[in-house]
Amino acid sequence: MTASTITPTSVSGVLPAAQPFDLRTSIRFLQGFGACRGDQIMTEDTLTKAIAIGGQAVVFRVTPTEGGVDYDLHSDRPISAGLRAAVLDKIDGYLSLSDDLSEFYAQAAGDHPDYARLVKALWGLHQVRFLTVAEIGVWAVLSQRTPKNVSTSLKRRITQMFGRKISYDGLEFQAFPELTDLRPLDVSDWISIVKNARKAEYLASLVEGLLDIGEDYLRTASYTQATKALRGIKGVGEFSAAAILLRGLGRMDFVPLDMPAFADATAKVYGEGYDNQKLRSRYGDNLGYWAYYLHTGLGALKNEALGPVACGAGR
Repeated sequence: MTASTITPTSVSGVLPAAQPFDLRTSIRFLQGFGACRGDQIMTEDTLTKAIAIGGQAVVFRVTPTEGGVDYDLHSDRPISAGLRAAVLDKIDGYLSLSDDLSEFYAQAAGDHPDYARLVKALWGLHQVRFLTVAEIGVWAVLSQRTPKNVSTSLKRRITQMFGRKISYDGLEFQAFPELTDLRPLDVSDWISIVKNARKAEYLASLVEGLLDIGEDYLRTASYTQATKALRGIKGVGEFSAAAILLRGLGRMDFVPLDMPAFADATAKVYGEGYDNQKLRSRYGDNLGYWAYYLHTGLGALKNEALGPVACGAGR
């Protein structure tokens, strides 16, 4: 085998992003995102994280560049062309690089002044998703009626027990396990991990259900069909199904606005009793981005990162 035909263990390149895009806003979001705290290494303008695909762990590092991000991939085994393409597809989805926000920004410009100000302050932020469907699915079950610190601790335990480890740049990274890594676990195994019989049953059903449905179907089926398939999994309710489709697969065309998590946030900016149909009519297929910017913006306000806003004044 000649040197030119040896499959490398490290590769680099550039991934384009629909503009405007600012990786630094994605990193700032992750710094405050408790569900994934400790899962990646970040500086102001670099993000380094591990992913497992097809039984192989790969570390990726992304940094800002004109028109997108520079990427470096590293593995302790050769990175085939197919694996490289699969990892880049996951990075693109993870950072929502291909999302065109121009229509959303135009819609937001004519919305409530307080909301428009949130959007302006977060300009260039594309949705940061969970890296894999396995991760968002497990998180959706773990976080049901459970304090976030407990859910995060359980998620970290699952990663440590079943995730693939890989060293890079003197540090050890661990990728969240794939669905196929979790499939051998039965309910009794899950009980020993999460110490909750109901969640254990739900997690076993979730893994089997997601594998049976398939990620491709959840990506391409109509939102109604995809939701129906997810709701057929024991333990996956309306909110969990919406979270998997929105935060895992980037399906931005639906948000359960009447649920408390969204209703409370809406009231903080638009005032009590705001007509959700106005939001649906204004944002249409961009309703998910409206929700993402609303929650992210309010979180930043809570930490005084955006300065004062006269929220809840109504119109």
